[in-house]
Amino acid sequence: MKRKKAPASQRPFVERVREREERLYAGKLRDDDPGLMKEERRFWHFRPSHHAATGLITQEDIALLSRPGKRLLSVGASPAFLERLLVDLGVPAQNILVTDKDPAITNAAGPIPSLAFDMHGTWPETGTFDRIIFPESLCIAIRDRLPKEDNADHHLDEGETALLTAIFRRAVARLQPGGVLRANGPMSHPKVMQAATAALREEGYVLAADCRRFFLSLRVTRSCSTGAPRESRT
Repeated sequence: MKRKKAPASQRPFVERVREREERLYAGKLRDDDPGLMKEERRFWHFRPSHHAATGLITQEDIALLSRPGKRLLSVGASPAFLERLLVDLGVPAQNILVTDKDPAITNAAGPIPSLAFDMHGTWPETGTFDRIIFPESLCIAIRDRLPKEDNADHHLDEGETALLTAIFRRAVARLQPGGVLRANGPMSHPKVMQAATAALREEGYVLAADCRRFFLSLRVTRSCSTGAPRESRT
């Protein structure tokens, strides 16, 4: 796998993360690929330095999340390699919540608070967060729900837009004003992304979107005129 290059300003941070992962996860890193951990239970996972290189988590995030009362939600986080490294970098474990549909997350997270639930379903009440991240999990969750036998583009677009909008809606309802949602990995088609973010704006959110092929960032402010939209259960 070719490692994605981080912006020049973040490269010292990426190197710092790489040094920490080599110490924390000695014996669990693949020798043949600098971006991957060794397989666990027939699954492979990205190294924390991969997530740092893509911009999923930044040096500025570490500084923010190290402050009392600041919170990070990581969705689809199992087995929490990245989040445990953030704790090693100084983020208090209580400032992080890791979630995954795999119940094993509750054992993998160590001292970090954890919950098991499917991001496609009803999200439990967890309070609000300053950062919400999907570490290579959003694209997998969408892909796994799309009908593989249906190759008609318009059907896939409609279904994919509905799935993505529902997840976005549940996530941004839990963001603090000015909070940021990020995801890395292969993103949906630009027109699907545009339709999903347009739906949020219609519901009263003011947001700045950065949608690329392998990265997504939404900085969200709730509209003062409409307040926070209620979460849809669909």
